[in-house]
Amino acid sequence: MSTINEQVIRWSEIRLPHPSRSGELVPWKVDGPFALRSYYRVEGTGETIALDLSPRHEDGTIDTCLHCGTKGLKQRVEAPWFTLALWIVGALALAPFTFGLSILVALYPVWFLWNDSPRVQKCPGCGAEFVDFRHGPRP
Repeated sequence: MSTINEQVIRWSEIRLPHPSRSGELVPWKVDGPFALRSYYRVEGTGETIALDLSPRHEDGTIDTCLHCGTKGLKQRVEAPWFTLALWIVGALALAPFTFGLSILVALYPVWFLWNDSPRVQKCPGCGAEFVDFRHGPRP
Protein backbone atom coordinates (compact mmCIF):
# COMPACT_ATOMS: atom_id res chain seq x y z
CA MET A 1 0.00 0.00 0.00
CA SER A 2 1.39 3.41 -0.93
CA THR A 3 1.52 6.34 1.44
CA ILE A 4 -0.54 9.50 0.98
CA ASN A 5 1.43 12.51 -0.23
CA GLU A 6 0.37 15.16 2.29
CA GLN A 7 2.33 17.92 0.52
CA VAL A 8 -0.48 18.35 -2.02
CA ILE A 9 -2.45 21.36 -0.76
CA ARG A 10 -5.67 22.49 -2.37
CA TRP A 11 -8.51 24.61 -1.07
CA SER A 12 -11.62 22.49 -0.92
CA GLU A 13 -15.04 22.51 0.70
CA ILE A 14 -17.26 19.81 2.09
CA ARG A 15 -21.02 20.14 2.45
CA LEU A 16 -22.43 17.43 4.67
CA PRO A 17 -26.09 16.65 5.45
CA HIS A 18 -27.30 18.19 8.72
CA PRO A 19 -27.91 15.39 11.24
CA SER A 20 -31.31 16.66 12.39
CA ARG A 21 -32.60 18.92 9.58
CA SER A 22 -33.52 16.94 6.50
CA GLY A 23 -32.35 18.39 3.18
CA GLU A 24 -29.97 20.97 4.70
CA LEU A 25 -26.23 20.87 4.01
CA VAL A 26 -23.65 22.18 6.48
CA PRO A 27 -20.55 23.63 4.71
CA TRP A 28 -16.94 23.55 5.92
CA LYS A 29 -13.87 24.99 4.18
CA VAL A 30 -10.88 22.67 4.31
CA ASP A 31 -7.28 23.09 3.23
CA GLY A 32 -7.56 20.04 1.02
CA PRO A 33 -8.34 16.35 1.19
CA PHE A 34 -5.50 15.73 3.65
CA ALA A 35 -6.75 18.31 6.15
CA LEU A 36 -10.04 16.49 6.69
CA ARG A 37 -10.95 15.33 10.18
CA SER A 38 -12.82 12.16 11.02
CA TYR A 39 -15.71 14.16 12.50
CA TYR A 40 -17.15 17.70 12.36
CA ARG A 41 -19.22 19.48 14.98
CA VAL A 42 -22.33 21.32 13.82
CA GLU A 43 -22.27 24.89 15.14
CA GLY A 44 -25.02 25.74 17.58
CA THR A 45 -25.73 22.11 18.40
CA GLY A 46 -23.93 19.33 20.19
CA GLU A 47 -24.21 17.09 17.15
CA THR A 48 -21.30 15.70 15.19
CA ILE A 49 -20.99 14.32 11.67
CA ALA A 50 -18.58 11.42 11.18
CA LEU A 51 -16.43 10.80 8.09
CA ASP A 52 -14.59 7.67 6.99
CA LEU A 53 -11.30 8.94 5.53
CA SER A 54 -10.06 5.56 4.26
CA PRO A 55 -11.52 5.85 0.69
CA ARG A 56 -9.19 8.76 -0.21
CA HIS A 57 -6.72 8.01 -2.98
CA GLU A 58 -3.02 8.83 -2.83
CA ASP A 59 -3.52 12.08 -4.76
CA GLY A 60 -6.45 13.13 -2.54
CA THR A 61 -9.24 12.35 -4.97
CA ILE A 62 -12.30 10.35 -3.97
CA ASP A 63 -14.82 8.19 -5.77
CA THR A 64 -16.68 7.01 -2.66
CA CYS A 65 -18.67 9.20 -0.28
CA LEU A 66 -16.72 9.83 2.91
CA HIS A 67 -19.96 10.29 4.86
CA CYS A 68 -22.10 7.27 3.94
CA GLY A 69 -19.78 5.11 1.79
CA THR A 70 -21.87 5.21 -1.41
CA LYS A 71 -19.84 4.61 -4.59
CA GLY A 72 -20.38 6.43 -7.88
CA LEU A 73 -20.32 10.12 -6.98
CA LYS A 74 -21.95 12.39 -9.57
CA GLN A 75 -19.75 15.25 -10.83
CA ARG A 76 -20.84 18.72 -11.92
CA VAL A 77 -19.18 22.07 -12.54
CA GLU A 78 -20.10 25.19 -10.57
CA ALA A 79 -19.25 27.57 -13.40
CA PRO A 80 -20.24 31.23 -13.63
CA TRP A 81 -22.80 30.43 -16.31
CA PHE A 82 -24.03 34.00 -16.78
CA THR A 83 -20.51 35.34 -17.32
CA LEU A 84 -19.66 32.53 -19.73
CA ALA A 85 -22.85 33.12 -21.72
CA LEU A 86 -22.16 36.87 -21.81
CA TRP A 87 -18.67 36.32 -23.27
CA ILE A 88 -19.97 33.87 -25.89
CA VAL A 89 -22.96 36.00 -26.92
CA GLY A 90 -20.77 39.11 -27.09
CA ALA A 91 -18.20 37.32 -29.25
CA LEU A 92 -20.89 35.97 -31.57
CA ALA A 93 -22.51 39.40 -31.87
CA LEU A 94 -19.20 40.99 -32.87
CA ALA A 95 -18.14 38.14 -35.17
CA PRO A 96 -19.61 39.63 -38.40
CA PHE A 97 -17.75 42.91 -37.79
CA THR A 98 -14.43 41.32 -36.76
CA PHE A 99 -14.41 38.51 -39.35
CA GLY A 100 -14.62 35.93 -36.56
CA LEU A 101 -11.62 37.19 -34.60
CA SER A 102 -13.83 38.12 -31.64
CA ILE A 103 -14.63 34.44 -31.20
CA LEU A 104 -10.94 33.60 -31.02
CA VAL A 105 -10.32 36.43 -28.57
CA ALA A 106 -13.22 35.29 -26.37
CA LEU A 107 -12.00 31.68 -26.25
CA TYR A 108 -9.27 32.39 -23.70
CA PRO A 109 -11.48 34.01 -21.01
CA VAL A 110 -14.16 31.37 -21.55
CA TRP A 111 -11.58 28.58 -21.26
CA PHE A 112 -10.05 30.21 -18.17
CA LEU A 113 -13.43 30.66 -16.44
CA TRP A 114 -14.48 27.10 -17.23
CA ASN A 115 -11.17 25.53 -16.24
CA ASP A 116 -10.96 27.47 -12.98
CA SER A 117 -14.54 26.65 -11.92
CA PRO A 118 -14.90 24.32 -8.94
CA ARG A 119 -15.83 20.70 -9.57
CA VAL A 120 -18.46 19.30 -7.21
CA GLN A 121 -18.84 15.60 -6.51
CA LYS A 122 -22.29 14.87 -5.08
CA CYS A 123 -23.25 11.67 -3.33
CA PRO A 124 -26.49 10.19 -4.70
CA GLY A 125 -27.08 8.41 -1.38
CA CYS A 126 -26.88 11.05 1.34
CA GLY A 127 -26.51 14.25 -0.71
CA ALA A 128 -23.06 15.20 0.65
CA GLU A 129 -21.00 17.43 -1.66
CA PHE A 130 -17.23 17.47 -2.01
CA VAL A 131 -15.98 20.59 -3.79
CA ASP A 132 -12.64 20.65 -5.62
CA PHE A 133 -11.35 17.20 -4.77
CA ARG A 134 -9.63 17.28 -8.19
CA HIS A 135 -7.30 14.83 -9.84
CA GLY A 136 -3.74 15.79 -9.02
CA PRO A 137 -2.44 18.94 -7.35
CA ARG A 138 -4.11 22.22 -8.18
CA PRO A 139 -1.84 25.28 -8.46
